Amino acid sequence: MILNWLKKKLQWARLVRYGNLAFSFGITMIAAVFLGLYGGWWVDRRLGTFPAFMLLGVFLGVGLGFYNLWKELNVLMVKKLEKESELEDDEQQE
Repeated sequence: MILNWLKKKLQWARLVRYGNLAFSFGITMIAAVFLGLYGGWWVDRRLGTFPAFMLLGVFLGVGLGFYNLWKELNVLMVKKLEKESELEDDEQQE
């Protein structure tokens, strides 16, 4: 009974963690694209080169958004590998 409750609680925590990652990625991607879009539009308006810098800004925003996702996933992988190695060390000590 208690084990089932604990398993459900851990599954819920895992779901919330991954949902938070997805939400964070979405917000970061939207913000990066809109900032790139607005920045490019502002430069284009000043220089009279309408869609050039705006498109460049959008592509840079998308690239920065994916770069941020890559960094976050690498941090999660390192944490997972550290946790697995700690578990292996604990098993070897017993």
